[in-house]
Amino acid sequence: MLKLALEGTGFITAYDRTRVRDLGLPAFTEALDEQTALRVAVSQGLNVVVSGSLERKGTGYSLAMKATQAVTGNIIAVAEDSVSSKDQVLPIVTKVATAIRKSLGDDTSDSVKLFAMERLSTASLEAVHEYAKGMEALSNNKNDEAVRRFSKSVELDPDFGLADAGRAIAYRNIGEEENAEKYIKQAISHVDRMTERERYRTRGIFYFVTGDYVKCVEEYSALTARYASDASAHNNLGICYSYLRNLPKTIEQMRLASEILPKRLLYRFNLAAFESLAGDFQIAGRDARSTLQMDPSYEKGYVILAMTQLGQNELKEAAESYRKLETVSPTGASFAASGFADLALYEGRFSEAVRILEKGAAADLADKHADRAASKFAPLAYSKLLLGQRAEALSAAESALENSKDWKIQLLIGMIFAQTGEMAKARELSVSLASELQAAPQAYAKLVDAEIALADGKSRDAIRIFADANKLLDTWIGRFGLGRAYLADNAFAQADSEFDRCIERRGEAILLFMDEVPTYGYFPAVYYYQGRVRQGLKSPGAAKSYLTYLSIREKAGEDPLISEVRRLAGH
Repeated sequence: MLKLALEGTGFITAYDRTRVRDLGLPAFTEALDEQTALRVAVSQGLNVVVSGSLERKGTGYSLAMKATQAVTGNIIAVAEDSVSSKDQVLPIVTKVATAIRKSLGDDTSDSVKLFAMERLSTASLEAVHEYAKGMEALSNNKNDEAVRRFSKSVELDPDFGLADAGRAIAYRNIGEEENAEKYIKQAISHVDRMTERERYRTRGIFYFVTGDYVKCVEEYSALTARYASDASAHNNLGICYSYLRNLPKTIEQMRLASEILPKRLLYRFNLAAFESLAGDFQIAGRDARSTLQMDPSYEKGYVILAMTQLGQNELKEAAESYRKLETVSPTGASFAASGFADLALYEGRFSEAVRILEKGAAADLADKHADRAASKFAPLAYSKLLLGQRAEALSAAESALENSKDWKIQLLIGMIFAQTGEMAKARELSVSLASELQAAPQAYAKLVDAEIALADGKSRDAIRIFADANKLLDTWIGRFGLGRAYLADNAFAQADSEFDRCIERRGEAILLFMDEVPTYGYFPAVYYYQGRVRQGLKSPGAAKSYLTYLSIREKAGEDPLISEVRRLAGH
């Protein structure tokens, strides 16, 4: 809570023991006393150490704080106060913190400071303790423990919105989207009790979790304008830009975050991920490896490393990354199952993909992770469809919807329904997506509508609707659909442009939805359709596209397209 009180001014970013990992340091297992803090501050280029003590005196407490310049050891300020009961401890902490902030150069008026601190200090001391433990667990990538701590904090103080925000982040980190949305909605109802900085952060998290990425960019842009040294805000702003498919802005913000905190592993992982999505696989791979050496327990780090390896056609190396991920944690095992299945799907080993996905979904359901299970049922439906098993594909599609109403699930299953002739079900999902306010589901609704039109033989309508979807949100899957629609209309030059874009943007194909679930299995079909387009253009390059497709999927021998592609390639 002292950290939050100090950060109420724009020029202070505070690091307590829960945030030492932000500096690239291991978690402290012993006391972080003043001398240790001074050594850390000097080594990391931090300017000031704030230390203090809280001593019990009879039924009351005495509080003392001191601000020391790290390099010189000079004392900048000392502030003291005392209270007669435990209930008064938090108000006195915020009052003394106000004095320290003023000594460090805060020019905010006393009335504004005290008003902000008064709202900050209404949570119980016990709730604050659990919140601090939750933040420590979150910073150590112990998301399950973080959920328990934040939940206990809210149990102690049901109005403590910051704990609900922390709980939402932890659930988001483990792929529990519905719980993340539930708790961030609870958090946002308590913004009146937060400091200005925390209101910005909480609203930003709210917009991110609920998928309003335009508002998310707006909120975090305001936060970074007010608090330019807030590395977390730059990181989160970059993530929100990524969901708008603005990768240049994403990478710009990720680099700013990494420049502010060059040893913060999360920011380096994120930068590597988005470098990979932008197609810079070698640099991204180098960054991912170096950061995993520093923290081999970070599950998503292995997903990012595998992304970079897939982008460089290092399939065996990607499989090895998934094998390592499998041993890290139960969450890692679930992520790895999705990775192994995606590799199998990419190479045309459809039956193996089915086996892995069925087993993985069952394990997720047993562990009560419905969202993760749904993320396996969706590619399971696609795998069954590629095997020509329509009934089984539809069964898997229904299972996906039973376990999640996430927008990406509705999109993927809506496409399955359209491609299997279940038009009424596809339209139902389109209506559901279109009822949402945000740009992403609006675009996804149009993608489903376009697939319906394409399946009905209405290629001109499909072209128009795919183009409208791409104006709302320029996605890889939307470009792929538009290319297929142009091909169906014999507009070969236009189709060729779209498939070229798909190949140029193949980094995006590896993680279509910017999460921990790889989707590279959707990519090889681009070469098949490109071959058909080049054939329509009477280009000799058609054979090359077909041969590329065969080089990926021929060996497995399960793809029903193989015989056709061999014939077309003259192979």
